Amino acid sequence: MKTDLRFWPAALLLGLLPASAAFAAAPVIQGVVNGANFTPGFASATFITITGTNLASSTANWSVFTNGNLPTSLGGVGVTINNIPAYIAFVSPGQINALAPDDPTTGSVPVVVTNSLGVSNTFQATKQTAAPALFAYSQQGGFFAVVEAPFTYQLVAPPGLFGKTPVTVQAAPGETLTLYGTGFGPVTPAQPTGQLVTTPAPLANPVTVTIGGQSAAVQFAGLIGSGLYQINVTVPQVASGNQLIAMSVAGTKAANQPYVPIQLLPSQMATAVAPTLVNCLTGQVDYMTYQLGHVPFSVPVAASIGGTQLCSTCQVLPPTSEQFATRMENSIKYKESVKACYDQTGTIYTLEVVHP
Repeated sequence: MKTDLRFWPAALLLGLLPASAAFAAAPVIQGVVNGANFTPGFASATFITITGTNLASSTANWSVFTNGNLPTSLGGVGVTINNIPAYIAFVSPGQINALAPDDPTTGSVPVVVTNSLGVSNTFQATKQTAAPALFAYSQQGGFFAVVEAPFTYQLVAPPGLFGKTPVTVQAAPGETLTLYGTGFGPVTPAQPTGQLVTTPAPLANPVTVTIGGQSAAVQFAGLIGSGLYQINVTVPQVASGNQLIAMSVAGTKAANQPYVPIQLLPSQMATAVAPTLVNCLTGQVDYMTYQLGHVPFSVPVAASIGGTQLCSTCQVLPPTSEQFATRMENSIKYKESVKACYDQTGTIYTLEVVHP
């Protein structure tokens, strides 16, 4: 005899369903790390990343700030650190980004997530007075620090790190770079972590930076946004290549030590004599990388056309140099083909657009 399930009590039918269909599991925290370098250890005013399962039912970013106050709940999700509400910047089922609240407590502190599904397990995380960490590009596993050129805000990165766009620049000794991080500790005057930052505030404790093992002069180090610290440093006299950035605040070393690409300027570029050209290459430009802050700005330090990297230190003589940057960037933007002729070192000396 066939049973008609329509007449079974709802509670009985519920008992026949798989547990996952009947009741959603409560949130589970699997890890709590520094939001910049994803290693254990954070401080007040530090972005942290919480990973786990069932942390949220949807994805959301903070966007509404009432009277300049940061939200302690986002999409129905809340976080407490040492029983104090944290400020929620991003939620998703598998990850939460939050800003640790002001609290002088250090050592092992409990972290708990609460949402519509219930209360998570208590995860013990390590809290410090300072936990400096530099933000790094996700490409190549965070090998290169997020660095910007002053005034132009162009990204300082090796050639082709982001593919065809954006156009990147490289730095040279004597230039001032801007780095970003979190967890650098208190500022003066004190800035309440739960409020939007309206005025930059310098760090209360001294910061030291080395690039390539050489001391780098710090021009500014302070809080410029909620949980976001900015450090302006002058590149010391180091060689070309990827140079390691080491940083510490009041003796506390940054857990990560990413790199920045350095490229020395070719000497006597303006008086260089073009050697014999050995070949020409036709295709679309893959990427080009400028030298930061130097004239002529139209001369890159690296370029690639059709997958072939050229000019480790470019020399582009007039009249080619006047149109070089425009033609290269148009090739990237409009997918135009160019014809570049170069010498035995790969240095480009002539460049023209190839019209169909």
